[in-house]
Amino acid sequence: MTAEKYSASMDDVLLADVRADADAEGLTLSSWLANAAAERLRLKALRHLVEEWEAEHGAITVAELDALEDKVTEARRTAKRRHGPAGSVASRAAT
Repeated sequence: MTAEKYSASMDDVLLADVRADADAEGLTLSSWLANAAAERLRLKALRHLVEEWEAEHGAITVAELDALEDKVTEARRTAKRRHGPAGSVASRAAT
């Protein structure tokens, strides 16, 4: 993958916060910004998928979201029991 140099401007307070977070995560500013851009694109794609699904099936209800949250919580508990701390999302993201 080739990298292209660019110049970006942002509020100085925001930039200071971004630099501090990048440093805390052991990332360069460029890597942090690239990760943030990729995450924004993933979220945009996810919003699009949800909008398409809701157009076909109707709006997702609060009850459905609560049920899904319960399932995710249980899945995380199961994964933690099965894999211990190494099976956590945070440890997988670090690899």
